[in-house]
Amino acid sequence: MPRTSTRTPADTAAVLHQPDLLDLVGDIYQAGLEPERWPIVLGRISQAFEADLACIYTPAPAFPEQALYLTHNFSDSTQAQYAAYYHQHDAWTGAANQRDIYIQGLVAFGEELIPQAHLHRTEFYNDFLKPNGMEWIITTALFDGRADPRTPATHMTFTRHRDHTVFQAEQALLIDLIAPHVRRALLAHWRLTEARQLAQTHQDALERLGYGLILLDDTGKHLNHTPLAERLLQQGHGVTLRAGRLRTANLEDQNVFERLIKQAILGLGGVLQLRIGQSSFNTQAGCTFLRVTAMPVKSGQSLPHGLPSSPFQRPGVLLLIQAPQASGASITDLHTFVTRHRLTPAELRVLQSLLNDRAPKKIASEQGVTIKTVRTQLSSLFAKTGTRNQRELVKAALASVI
Repeated sequence: MPRTSTRTPADTAAVLHQPDLLDLVGDIYQAGLEPERWPIVLGRISQAFEADLACIYTPAPAFPEQALYLTHNFSDSTQAQYAAYYHQHDAWTGAANQRDIYIQGLVAFGEELIPQAHLHRTEFYNDFLKPNGMEWIITTALFDGRADPRTPATHMTFTRHRDHTVFQAEQALLIDLIAPHVRRALLAHWRLTEARQLAQTHQDALERLGYGLILLDDTGKHLNHTPLAERLLQQGHGVTLRAGRLRTANLEDQNVFERLIKQAILGLGGVLQLRIGQSSFNTQAGCTFLRVTAMPVKSGQSLPHGLPSSPFQRPGVLLLIQAPQASGASITDLHTFVTRHRLTPAELRVLQSLLNDRAPKKIASEQGVTIKTVRTQLSSLFAKTGTRNQRELVKAALASVI
């Protein structure tokens, strides 16, 4: 039967003396803060268990940002087969659910959930496990999803091939020791993901409305900017960036612009309209001014998402630049495109990030998922939309906007 911990001090000491175990615990917490590290860390955990495969997943997340499917040594086809069909016919999971023993903290061997003789008669074994060489598992419920909807049911499972030995009590002790650290790291992972997505939503809303953000230090020197601000700076409409300093496109506006920044450094915000020179942008936008709002940044004030600064830089001014017809603001309705190609919410988030000039690695960081997950979603987007690469996908999405 599944068991809770029965370890003795001597047992614990023996397991803790495994080489690099304390370093592994540190890596687990680091993965909670840097989600892109999970695949490497899960591989290290799998090695500690002498397992051939490993998986941490949420079978039924309550919210999209909680979706988690971390694997080690699972091929893409194996993952696809399980996600598409066999997760509903998993004999191990079915037995645990039927007996109501997926309870946080319990550890179980596969043969405890369902005897091997019974397992070998199931479709799950003969059509999925056996062809993939899987035979023995040890599993635990990191969260059972009963106490708090923000911590969905989450399982951690290690698998060995059928030509290897079964898991022993030593691995049960090890999973009992490691699981609490994985649990805490996942809590940090989810909280950070929620915060990043909320901040990203705010930034995307600003860009949809045609607002770019530029961060200056307490001397007026450029520190960082958002993607829409980058496009505006490159186009040279009203303001440009030269040698780390902002310059107005029309020289007669420079003195007024510098005064606006100095006032913001001193704690006084203000608004300025900069003239836009003759350009295709001006013709398309139908306006002759670029509106710039300068806001002082107080010590310790949190900064908008996408505008980080180092501890050695002291932010002083946040500039909000309004360009009503900038490229980021023209993407207002993807409903038709999403409906036609039956995109999932996760795929839509990736598409929207691509439309905001995010690279896959940046998308993974902002959404709190692995780069492998983003690449899988991109592959699905290409297949659904009949495109071959990111450029074709973006072009097709933009062409559909009404």
